[in-house]
Amino acid sequence: MMITDVLHRTFVSGLAALSVYGLFMGYAVHRETLAKGREYMALKEAEAKQREQTTAEEEAKELALAEAAQAVFRRGS
Repeated sequence: MMITDVLHRTFVSGLAALSVYGLFMGYAVHRETLAKGREYMALKEAEAKQREQTTAEEEAKELALAEAAQAVFRRGS
């Protein structure tokens, strides 16, 4: 074989290997991005659930205070 043939085959094989590596890394990055996105969404959902729970507790306290204030006005009349 001539030296140019060996160089050409080496170059083509290297490009093919680089293409396969690029596909693999693209898939790996894609999976990592999806995992981070799922983790972020789970965190946001937990925060929203906590916020809803806190809001419900605050609303219950406000309602109790409002009812107590109205009861005072009713008794005073």
